[in-house]
Amino acid sequence: MEDPKTVIKHEPRKSLIILFLSAMYSIVIGIVVLIGLSSGDTDMAEGAGWILIICGVISLVYYVLARKQTPPAK
Repeated sequence: MEDPKTVIKHEPRKSLIILFLSAMYSIVIGIVVLIGLSSGDTDMAEGAGWILIICGVISLVYYVLARKQTPPAK
């Protein structure tokens, strides 16, 4: 079993990496949907693309805010 102190030290960093990667994935897929699928008369695809991009940007904002937080005092 892992030492709880080492798990606590590394877990927030892993969560931030996952948050950043999911934000980038959401933005890229949103752009692909906007460019690729909205070439015809598809309002639903355009709306889905914008929602993906907005969710990705919100995730990036949360990522930046979490990176700026100072660790709790011991």
